Amino acid sequence: MKNIVITGSTKGIGYGLAKDFLKKGCSVAISARGKTTLDEVLKEFEGAFGKDKVTGTTCDAADYNQVQDLWNVGSKKFGKIDIWINNAGISNESGPAWSVDPEAMKSIVDTNILGTMYGVRVAMQEMMKQGDGDIYNMYGFGAWDELTPPGLTVYGTTKRALRYLTEALILEANNLPVRIGWMMPGVVVTDFVFKLVKSIPAGPAREQIKKRISVIADNVETVTPWLVEEVLKHVEKKTHGAEINYMPPEKNAARKKDPFYLNRDLFKDIKI
Repeated sequence: MKNIVITGSTKGIGYGLAKDFLKKGCSVAISARGKTTLDEVLKEFEGAFGKDKVTGTTCDAADYNQVQDLWNVGSKKFGKIDIWINNAGISNESGPAWSVDPEAMKSIVDTNILGTMYGVRVAMQEMMKQGDGDIYNMYGFGAWDELTPPGLTVYGTTKRALRYLTEALILEANNLPVRIGWMMPGVVVTDFVFKLVKSIPAGPAREQIKKRISVIADNVETVTPWLVEEVLKHVEKKTHGAEINYMPPEKNAARKKDPFYLNRDLFKDIKI
């Protein structure tokens, strides 16, 4: 089984990925910016999967030395690292770009863009020494031309940048023993989505976005097992330029015509 490092992996999609890789028998190094959260998830995973299968450290993706330390912790525990996933990311609350606090802008850009660049640099250099490996970047709202959601301009800009970065890396790494790929989880009901919905004033606009999300979104427990299966499949095939998209346009369009999804309410048990 594979040894994996995932940045930002104690909640949301990162947590789901880590848990589902562990379920597959893989070994996983997790990370979080806060030690308390990290320790809680490490304890949970160690109890469920064994101390030999999991390790982790605090890591701010925007700090290069901490990203390097995350690799060091994983490689010390497991030896070779087969897969590195740049998952760490943060977003702004819904609102015009000019309303976002400058420090929040900087944090979003530093984490989402610079943090991914740091992860790529660390993983690429170390995997080249190993002679093999796979690096995956996490796309999101804004990565595609047709996805420019109002209110998420700052976040979406960083994800568009990650698309350019990834496509360029695929070209630069062609014929190298380290492969580059990307994942697009679609809309997943996580703290990110809750934060977005709560930032919209209560009323018709908020209810409308909740309805739209209920049609095209899924829970972490539905999305991450599929992503993990796809990653492992492409890694086994040594796919360079792997494109793993949970919600491609045709699937999205089909949901908008399906009565099951049109009448689903993912927020019925959540007070928002």
